[in-house]
Order: sequence, then C-alpha cells, then structure tokens
Amino acid sequence: MFAFKRLQTKLFVLIVMLVLIPVAGLGVYSYFISTKSLEEQTIQNQSQTIQLVGNNIKSMLDDARDISGYVTTNETIQTLLNQPYSLSVTNSQKIMFDYLSNLKVAKKYISFMVIYGENDYMFRDFADYYRQVVSYNELKDSPVYMVTAARDGEAHLEYSSSPLFIYSHNYNEIMMGRRIISSYDPDKKLGMLFMGIKKDAMRNAIKDIQISKTTNLLLFDDNYHLIASKLDEKEMDAQLNDNLERKKQLSTSKETYIYTIGSKQYLASSAPIEPYNWYIVSLTPIEDIQKQHGIVLRITLILSLSLLLIVVIISALLSRSITSPIKNLLRSMNNFKRGDFNQNVEVISQDEIGLLTQKYNEMVIELNDLIQKVYVSQTNQKIIELRTLQTQIEPHFLYNTLDFIFFNSKMNGDDQTAQVVHALSELFRISFNRGNDYYKLEHEIKQIQAYVRIQHARFPNRFTAEFDIDPMIECFYTMKLLLQPIVENAILHAFDKKLNRPGILRITGVIETDHIRLTVEDNGCGMAPDQIEKLLTIPKHSTGGYGIRNVNERLQMMFGPDYALHISSAPNEGTIVSLRLPLVESEQKWRLLYENHGH
Repeated sequence: MFAFKRLQTKLFVLIVMLVLIPVAGLGVYSYFISTKSLEEQTIQNQSQTIQLVGNNIKSMLDDARDISGYVTTNETIQTLLNQPYSLSVTNSQKIMFDYLSNLKVAKKYISFMVIYGENDYMFRDFADYYRQVVSYNELKDSPVYMVTAARDGEAHLEYSSSPLFIYSHNYNEIMMGRRIISSYDPDKKLGMLFMGIKKDAMRNAIKDIQISKTTNLLLFDDNYHLIASKLDEKEMDAQLNDNLERKKQLSTSKETYIYTIGSKQYLASSAPIEPYNWYIVSLTPIEDIQKQHGIVLRITLILSLSLLLIVVIISALLSRSITSPIKNLLRSMNNFKRGDFNQNVEVISQDEIGLLTQKYNEMVIELNDLIQKVYVSQTNQKIIELRTLQTQIEPHFLYNTLDFIFFNSKMNGDDQTAQVVHALSELFRISFNRGNDYYKLEHEIKQIQAYVRIQHARFPNRFTAEFDIDPMIECFYTMKLLLQPIVENAILHAFDKKLNRPGILRITGVIETDHIRLTVEDNGCGMAPDQIEKLLTIPKHSTGGYGIRNVNERLQMMFGPDYALHISSAPNEGTIVSLRLPLVESEQKWRLLYENHGH
C-alpha cells in the first residue's frame, strides 16, 4: 500500500477511491445497459416500422385489386364485351368510360388501364403519356397472358408492364392483370384487364418512414424482385440484383439478425405482406448503431467524469476541513518547540480535533506557568554561572608579565620591551572585546598569538610556537578565551629542562565536516591518566589550576556534552588537547544559540 506523508493526501485519495470504484462500475453498467436498450429499441422500431410500411403497401395493393375487381364485374363492361363489337357508344358506356378515365386522377398510383375484349374491343387510358399497345392476339402468345388466364379471374401482379406494349421500355411500374369472366356464365371468357401501378407511389409510401437517416427499406414481390427502396445505394443494388438466394434469405428470415452486404454489415428485419407474398425488409447499418453506442459512451464518460470532478472537489474540501485544524495545531507545536511559548490555537469545531485543540491550549497555559516558575529561573542561574565562569580566568600571567616588562625595561631599555608591550596591548584589546563574551575565531587566533609572543618573550629558550590555522575557520563565531588556559598550562607545566629536547608548541585549527577542531599539542613531559582527570575536575573554589576545567565546562554548557575537551597524553610523550566547535556563521545565529542556552 502507498505510504502518504500527509494526512490530507491520505484522506483525499481514500475518499476519491471510495467513490471512484462505484462510479466506474456504475458507468460501465450504465453503458452496457444503455447500449443493450438501444439495440432492443432499434430492433423494436424496425419491426414496428416494417409492419406499418407493409400495411400501407397492402392497402395500396388491396385498393388496386378491388378496383380491378369492380371493373371486371361491372355490368356495363360485361355487356360491352358480351355483345358484338360496335363503334356506337351508349350513354351508360360513356359514363363507365368517364369513370375509368377519372380513376387515374383519383388514384395517383395508377399509371394506365387497358381492357381487351374477346369481341376485339379494346379500351386504353394512360396517366402520363400515350403508348402503343400490342394486339390481343399477340398478347395471347405471351407468358403474361397465360399466367393471368390461369388465375381464372383472380388478380395477378406482374413485375413489369413491358409485355403489354410494342416498345419494351422500363416504365418503372408493376402491372396487375385480371381475366374478365361473364357473371352469368363462369365458363365464358370475355377478355382481359391490365392496370399499371407506379413504383414511385410505393416508394413514396416508404420514403417518409424514419427509423434512422441511413436505414434502408426494401420492397420485394413474390418472385423477390426489388420493387422499391427508400435509399439509393449502388453497392447494395449491385449485390442484390443478381443474387436470388440473398434476396430470398433477406425476405423470409423471421428473426432480426446481422447481415453482410458488400463491405457493410446491417441489422436486418423483414415482414411479409399477405396475401401477396411480398416482403418488406429493413436494413440499418451496424456502424450507425455503433455511432449511437459511441454517443452513449461519450455521454456516460462526461457524466462519470463530471461526477468524479465534483467528488474530487468535495474530497479536497472535506480533507482540507479535517486536516486544517490539525495543521494549525502542528504549526503551533513547532512554534512552541522553537521557543515561542505564547501559543493559542482557535477551536473551530466540537469534534475530537476540537477537544484535542482545547486540551493543547490548556497544556500550553500550564507549561507557560511552569516555565515562568522553574525553567526561566534555572536558565537565568545558568547564564549567571556561565558569565561568572568566564570572568574567573586566573589573571596571574598578566601580573607576571607586567613585572617582567618593568624589570626588563629598567635593566635593558631595548626594543623587546616595546614588542611585549605591544603584544600586551593587543591581548587586552581582544580579550575585553567591548564587553562582548563572543567574537570571531580570527580574534581568538590573534589573541592567542599575542599571548604566545608575551610568554615567549618571558621564556625565550623554553619553547618554540608553531601555528597551522586554516583561514577558512576565521569567519566563524565562538566564545572568548578558549585556547589561552590550554596554552598557558602547556607553557608553564609541559616543558621540563630535564627532557633535554627543544620544546615545541603546535596550535592547529581545521574544519571537519560539520564542526571546527582546534588542537594544542606539545612535546613536553606529558601526564598520567589520573593527572588528566584531576585537571578536568578541579573544584570551583580551588586557588588555582582551574582554567582548563573552566574551558571544559563552558564548552559543555554552551554546546552540549559532545563538545567536551579531549586530552590525550602519556608521561614523557607530550600532550594533545583538542576541542570541537559548531559552525556558527553569523552573530544572529550566535545570539539565537546563546538565548536558547546552546544546545
């Protein structure tokens, strides 16, 4: 599991995940339910639409059949065809002919009407333009006549009207034929009736039906000829025209299924038009359904992302409202840790966090009282003690030096006196440091160099001083008079004439990683371990020898136990005294360190 450093982030992610998983699941579920419902609705719409279109086509064919039945059984027509042909026209015949002529006006789908009589009578009427009709004797030799005659007075639908006319054009119409039989003698055949039905009228019946913009409706007759289609699709027409099996499969299927025509897939449905054995077929491109799926998917994604965005905003606000009081409490604690004890966090809720804040404020008040009573008084005592220790440096060397200067100037009157006086002047100036108890290490080095010059003038043959100071350390701040007691102890006690070797006093200063190391090394008589221990633990009220202990205590009081003096020595092998100082780059940092009492 991921580890979050911030509680706000953890709460935010937790709330978002708790909502994201249900939202994602709900989105996926909604998408599949919506797409399934869309497919079912498309299938249902197709079924209802083709039923509606089938009923419209059926109504048109029924109407044409009824008209043809009325004409063939009309008494005036029967009388006209039952008697020898005559050019004279009776009044009733004239009325009947007017009725037939007006049919093409009343019924827009009728393109022509032709009546053949066995008595050589012929009636013909055309809606759009006149055509040359074949003779009755010539017609009797055609398949159209034979099929129509075989129906024995029942209507017969023919895919094309071309056999009826001399010039075989594609007249874009189907033809309904019916044999005229005597109403009084069923065995007597009076002639033939042929009526043209415009394909455009059938196309108009399906053109305005809307499933989708790309859904095509196909109308097939009983021989699976394509009578009309809603859309003009050249690829589909090319695939269907010469493929009887494919048209038969499309027309007679009772289930909605996916059908491939050319390079496209379609959702296909069909319905029969009874009793004519015609079929209406609906074809909806699958890619259109998939586009609708894509729309549903985009809507689902937009809604899901919008909901997720709202959840993210609410989660951010909620997690922030929970963690903000905790952050304020933590900020106050950090300020308290840095020494700002005047802390009071506003209680903005009555829950557990509010109770915790209230208890924290009470704790701060109690701690402040405790600090005022105990900690401040102890700290003041330590500061007083620290400054007292700094003023307890044994000044006996100063008096000895002044005595020396005095007697030497009386006896010799040479330049050496002037040098010593100069060194002493510099020593005083640096040591007093305008009353401050700290300065840069640069002044500490100059102070110890002046002190060594004075002592070397006093004991010219006792030792030789060597300084190895890294200039990089001179800019850092520290306490006054750290090295003087250590150097003084080496000059006065380390160099013994019995050793018969020249005394060397080496003072070094370097930077080591995160601290400064100062070392005072001599090749003198050295010390035993018990002497070292006594040197570091001389009682405060002792009459002398407490300079090194003073430095050791000051270091630990200011910087902590890790900064205690380290003395390495053995009899007749010399002594090494080293101390560590923190890197204090500025007066502001020193004052902060001092005000916080070092460590």
